Amino acid sequence: MIGMVVSMTLGMITGLSIGTFSAVLFPDLFFEITVLSMLIGGFVGVIAGFPYSLIAIIDGLISGVMGGMMGTMLGVMISSEHYNQLLNIMSLWTVGIFFLIYLLLVYEINKESNNNSLISHPLPYFTLVCLFILSFHYFTFEFNNSTNHHADHVNNQEIIMDANEYQFGPDQVQVLPGEEVTLTLVNNGIEQHDFEIKGLDFHLHAMPGTSESMSVVFPKSGTYEAICTIPGHEAAGMTATIIVTEL
Repeated sequence: MIGMVVSMTLGMITGLSIGTFSAVLFPDLFFEITVLSMLIGGFVGVIAGFPYSLIAIIDGLISGVMGGMMGTMLGVMISSEHYNQLLNIMSLWTVGIFFLIYLLLVYEINKESNNNSLISHPLPYFTLVCLFILSFHYFTFEFNNSTNHHADHVNNQEIIMDANEYQFGPDQVQVLPGEEVTLTLVNNGIEQHDFEIKGLDFHLHAMPGTSESMSVVFPKSGTYEAICTIPGHEAAGMTATIIVTEL
């Protein structure tokens, strides 16, 4: 019974932690991270269950594979503004689980051998756990905010604005203040269209089947309205919103 608990718990928490951390740090490698997390979690589960029984090995393997899958999905699903909270929680959760497993094993060893050495005493490990927890008051994980999972977030890339009768697509985009962005107007319609940002010296014009590009820097945070200035087009719905904000 002890072997099953140890192998399942260690396999699950290892796969879950590695999957979560890896997915947050490398969101573009979802498939590779999923497979790697499953393999590592399953391997740890097998190693943890090996001294006990075949059933413990199987339980550890299955739990590790499941933990790897769930950890990767969790890391991908969480938005970037919650990365620090997620990794802090997962770090504390992982350390806490390992501490509980350590206490369980120490209890079993002491019960069998009456060993009271310093290594088998939980106080040193408990002290390390407390220091680890206290360190989170002074530490945060750093991320490059240019990584985002949302389709409307464009960073250091060309923003394509498709013009049809009578709408822009997308009708809302998000950029960073002070960043140079290239806007390209692609006219997919049968009429001429243009794209003008109110409050800025920015104007694009494209005939049917053509496109035009221009770079622009948004000096400060705020919401900018863009319209098609061809008579009647704005009233028909050819407007777009550009949100400039720190992410």
